[in-house]
Amino acid sequence: MEGTPQDYSKGLKMQSEMLLAASQFPAKCSDQPQRDRYCRLIVLRTSDLLGSASGFVRGADIVAGQILMRSMLEDLIRVLWGTLSEENAQHLMQHGQDEFKNLFRVNLQEGTARVTDADGLDHSQRFLEEGGLKRVVKKKSIETMAKEAGALGLYNVFYRFASLHTHGNLLDEPRTDDPIDISAMLSALGAISKTTGHICIRWLLGRERPSDTELLELLGVR
Repeated sequence: MEGTPQDYSKGLKMQSEMLLAASQFPAKCSDQPQRDRYCRLIVLRTSDLLGSASGFVRGADIVAGQILMRSMLEDLIRVLWGTLSEENAQHLMQHGQDEFKNLFRVNLQEGTARVTDADGLDHSQRFLEEGGLKRVVKKKSIETMAKEAGALGLYNVFYRFASLHTHGNLLDEPRTDDPIDISAMLSALGAISKTTGHICIRWLLGRERPSDTELLELLGVR
């Protein structure tokens, strides 16, 4: 693999800046607001993640890079599914709110959070009983999204592998300071973010989605 980790780091920083600019691109038309909004938010998030990842230039950073890679792959699968329809994009936006409500509900039930008025009176139980914290949309797994978006291979090969590091299942893997290994990790992060950016920008500017062949080429596996 050509180039040092520092070379790849500079490239990722530049790519992050380009994605940040792309998050402000105007859509081709205003007929698909949910998908447009979701794409812009994902491009912005990818820019932030990639900017952080650009500092991973040591062997000790590889695990953090793999964990970050899983988040980026999840975003890639979500945007592939989300751009299929306005309903899917709306589902993803609502899902985030549902997850926050679920977090709040659990903590209310366990007594680690409370709802009080200005006088300090506790209304937690009434708040729970009113049902305002119920889910609005049915939870959908990343695997199901990948399957429906035609990206099950992406899930099974890349996402599952990155999940091993995320869940601490490769603790005995030998550590390496080989620049080639570090560069490979940075290159993979760059390919994933490039693919996510391509999907979003292509949707915003052309109302198009890439073919399976184009996805493989963007990811560098074809």
